[in-house]
Amino acid sequence: MARRIVDRLFRILDKGQRGGGRVPVLPAPVLGTDFGSSSLEATMMRLETPRLTIIALTVQQMRWQRDDFGRLERAVGLAVSGQRLEDELRPIVSRAISHMRRRPYHVHWHCQWAAVLKEESRIIGSLAFKGPPDRDNAVEIGYGFDPFYHNRGLATEAVAEMVRWALEDDSVEAVIAETANTNVASMRVLQKVGFVISSATDRFLYWKIGGEGSF
Repeated sequence: MARRIVDRLFRILDKGQRGGGRVPVLPAPVLGTDFGSSSLEATMMRLETPRLTIIALTVQQMRWQRDDFGRLERAVGLAVSGQRLEDELRPIVSRAISHMRRRPYHVHWHCQWAAVLKEESRIIGSLAFKGPPDRDNAVEIGYGFDPFYHNRGLATEAVAEMVRWALEDDSVEAVIAETANTNVASMRVLQKVGFVISSATDRFLYWKIGGEGSF
């Protein structure tokens, strides 16, 4: 089941490539994780899509994301843009740092992933899993993108790649997500990637891709 979903996600990303991806302007991606030093501070994973480089941030890089965004940009090879992390996201990043330090073997399931638009060499969004696989072998994904870059398929491209990466892990059978039932833009992203609604409340919709009953 997961293999079939991954194949579908590759087709989504390949369609984006045929639609005209730009040549990357970032250095070549570093694949895998270098545990030669501390696993918390090591060079971490970069994923590539036609238009985006998605970088798993280290603990130190996440401190910069929270406190000194320009230093983060320089650390990943970008020009300083003057951006800063929104105040309401700072506690989320702080909690993620705490989880990463307590569970260094689960860093990729706790860290923030920065989405860099290649043609502009600019961080335009972030994504994260909300922890390692649960008892149902599912991981939950969250994401947010600069409104200026909405309606260009970039969030869909990033989420599809993150889901593909997660489902290739033998410990993951499904990816889940939560949206407010008024967040139409986020719903469209999940629908395009292939998520289906698994349950709902008066305020929230709960989504799933993979596992029993999907595709």
